[in-house]
Amino acid sequence: MKLKLSCVLIVFFIIIKAQSKNDLNSEEKEYISKFIYPIKTFNPDESDTSDLLILNKLIGNSNIVGLGESTHGSSEVYQMKYRISEYLIANKNFNVFSLEANMPESFLMNQYIQEEKGDPKDILKGMYFWLWQTQETLAFVEWLKKYNENHNPKVFFDGFDMQFAKGAIDQIRKTYQENHLSEQEINDLEIALKENNRGFRTYTKKGQKIIAEYLVLIKQKSISIKNPEEKLRFLQNVDIVRQYSQLKFIRRDPFMAENIKWLKENYLNSKVIVSAHNYHVSKLKSDRMGYWLNEMYDKDFVNFGFAFYEGTYSASMDGKLGTYNSEKAGPRSLEYKLNSLNIPIFILDLKAIKKDGNKLGHWILEDILFRKTGSGTDKNEFTKTNVANSFDYLIFINKSTNSKLLNVKSK
Repeated sequence: MKLKLSCVLIVFFIIIKAQSKNDLNSEEKEYISKFIYPIKTFNPDESDTSDLLILNKLIGNSNIVGLGESTHGSSEVYQMKYRISEYLIANKNFNVFSLEANMPESFLMNQYIQEEKGDPKDILKGMYFWLWQTQETLAFVEWLKKYNENHNPKVFFDGFDMQFAKGAIDQIRKTYQENHLSEQEINDLEIALKENNRGFRTYTKKGQKIIAEYLVLIKQKSISIKNPEEKLRFLQNVDIVRQYSQLKFIRRDPFMAENIKWLKENYLNSKVIVSAHNYHVSKLKSDRMGYWLNEMYDKDFVNFGFAFYEGTYSASMDGKLGTYNSEKAGPRSLEYKLNSLNIPIFILDLKAIKKDGNKLGHWILEDILFRKTGSGTDKNEFTKTNVANSFDYLIFINKSTNSKLLNVKSK
């Protein structure tokens, strides 16, 4: 019995020693606190936005702001993103909110937020994935509609993804019909898309060539479109089909960056909010959308990563959509260290820490375990990441709860 108790005590002290080795000391806590801006709430309904005034300094004159997310199903993260978006729209003249969703289908939301046409739940459902079919996103859409009722120029809602061709084809066909054009090449294109498809997002070089030939014919019909805005959207839908036909994992993020560039260039006096997973808004590597936006826009693009310590989130595992417990951040993770500061919600200025270069902040400038979970779940939610090179700023929330789904099935 004594031997068993001794073994338990030894294991206990080993764990304590390992944790203390990874814990921040008082000097490190004091140093990092200099770069922290506490946020009082993630709730978008909060009328007092004085805690968000720091965004004026952090964002400055940049006109593209990337807002990440550590999972696709955390209520608090989405609410914080929408609270920031509302502030940027109301106070910093941002006029385009864009989402990691299929571009043609997302653009339809403007009919609701600008003209009060349609059902926003149906439009969100038409964007395919469950991620945005939530009470949090619906509430933000309603805020946009209300804002547009009282302001000019109006805010636009758009997407920048290209994982499906159907919405683009439908909108191209509608333009054909409105301009009394023969739809033969659209019919031929749909057959080519179906016949050459080797599986989701997979076409051979030969298949891509056949599809490209039909797209050239369709593109030529734009000369018949008199409305300039309609013509621009028509041509962009053609490009969405082109991207879809060429899509591979390594191409998706560069394509998304191309589409954000299109948003930036084709909306008047555009200031664009880009909402996507942390992975996509990251500036770290060339397989990330944020990398390409940073290459194109440099200081005009700033990004915010998101992190949380513990809790639950919505996810789909083995085709089953539901609420899952997150993996609690361990002692070697960034989230564990940030949680030890005992500040529930805050913005961390990574740019300033990098610029300062003090050895007391070395741990945040190096590769460190960081949560990376998408629409599914993983046994190991943490992966080594250079967070300081990925994001300009990091928003930490100590506890996550699952997003509130609008009676949707998994996809």
